[in-house]
Amino acid sequence: MGDDHDDSSPLGESVMETENIESVSLSVSVISDDSKNDELIKKKRKSRKKSDGYKSRKRSRSTKPATSDEYEVEMIIDHKTDEEGREFYLVHWKGWSDDDDSWVPVEDCDCPALIAEFYQRNPEKDPNGLEARQKKAAESAQLQSYIEGILKPANEDIDLAMQLVCSSSDRHKLNGFKIHLSNEDINKYAFMVYRKKQKLLQMEKNLMMQLLTRDFRQRRVDQLQRLKEWESEINEITQGKPPVKIENNVDLDEPPVGFTYVTQCKAGDGVVIPDDPVIGCECLDCIDGRKTCCGPMSGTQSAYTKAGRLKVPVGTPIYECNSRCRCGPECPNRVVQRGSKLKLCIFRTSNGCGWGVKALETIRKNSFVIEYVGEVITNEEAEKRGLQYDSEGRTYLFDLDFNDIDCVYSVDAAHQGNVAHFINHSCDPNLAVFAVWANCMDPNMPRLALFAQRDIHVGEELTFDYASSKTENPEEKTTVSSGKEVTVKNECRCGATNCRKIMFSLPENQVIAPFLKAE
Repeated sequence: MGDDHDDSSPLGESVMETENIESVSLSVSVISDDSKNDELIKKKRKSRKKSDGYKSRKRSRSTKPATSDEYEVEMIIDHKTDEEGREFYLVHWKGWSDDDDSWVPVEDCDCPALIAEFYQRNPEKDPNGLEARQKKAAESAQLQSYIEGILKPANEDIDLAMQLVCSSSDRHKLNGFKIHLSNEDINKYAFMVYRKKQKLLQMEKNLMMQLLTRDFRQRRVDQLQRLKEWESEINEITQGKPPVKIENNVDLDEPPVGFTYVTQCKAGDGVVIPDDPVIGCECLDCIDGRKTCCGPMSGTQSAYTKAGRLKVPVGTPIYECNSRCRCGPECPNRVVQRGSKLKLCIFRTSNGCGWGVKALETIRKNSFVIEYVGEVITNEEAEKRGLQYDSEGRTYLFDLDFNDIDCVYSVDAAHQGNVAHFINHSCDPNLAVFAVWANCMDPNMPRLALFAQRDIHVGEELTFDYASSKTENPEEKTTVSSGKEVTVKNECRCGATNCRKIMFSLPENQVIAPFLKAE
């Protein structure tokens, strides 16, 4: 090229259009000193960039092209095949910027060493490489299946085609299509249709993903808003006893429908919860005077240390000071009555157990965590509800049978409850249930308190054993009053190393322990 035209682009570029691909040789003649020609070249370059869709990197030209009648290829950048099966190399010209890279037909590229180097850098694009052969074989199989599907029409379709051919005035063309095509032409046309169909399918998938993403984002915004409202509602009710956080990073489930948060047990139909004890202790200091405090007066021992932690084993009844006692509200023997101030989180589990509860602070062993509250109902009502809950696959009935095998009352937390409603089962739990009496001294109506059985770390899920107080062997068959042995096994998904695989085995239609399943 002459020195007067060092800003022109090489002519070894091609312009791809829908019906025609214009290509030129890598060897070209010197351009005449004509400004119109120079302008035409720039327009062609601009048109090429729009038509081939290649997005080039922006880099300024570092060197001027050598004055020569030929343009030298510096590197092969890429390879592609168009919808009609024609192959092209993306060529980077020596001495020119990336903006001047050109798609050149394979047959016009006489630079075998650079082509070999390109395939060495990109073995997956080598038509003779293993990956390419495997991909080509898979595509060929798909294409062949597609062609067979459209080239094996039903007899009725063939008859219809025959009628159309016979009625056509032009026996060589029918509605713009050639009637007599060679097998090679048919295969080429089928290949082009197949490729376009694949592109449309991919576009459809991309569109579907965009629509799903849009809908997901909106649903997520709505969900987070409702969870935040639920969290505010709970904390307004609890007044920080305990402070509760709501979290769901697993699915799009929102707050449970038909559930009312309460902080203490409510009396159901036909039930009265007494709150006027007949006796109380005279202690001024329930720690120093523990021998005359409520526990020893009730035939057991004092349950707490001065710091308010348990010092009795599981199964020991706890008698707290009540409204008749001389001690004040800060008495060390009023632990459950004061409520929990531990920071807890109701969260969505990722193991299919629905909602769960985790600690947001370290909980020391033997600390009071939360009371299990709900609606106190009669045993007869519990039997009725149990049948319905069993048919739904879940129930929140907890029998108050500490003093008698024949349960008189049950706590139903299905529709009214607190954080404990969401605590899941484990065969290796970190919480245990204790029966506690305070202002209600009815031996058949204790409060249910959950205490930590070991140190619980931040983020650890809280659990208790639903069957711990019922039987040593959860698979043991239980005899129903009719004499028939019917066992209902509830699958356990706690994941503990000592998991029993079932939560408990119960007589059919008889509820004797809480069965908290995913909502």
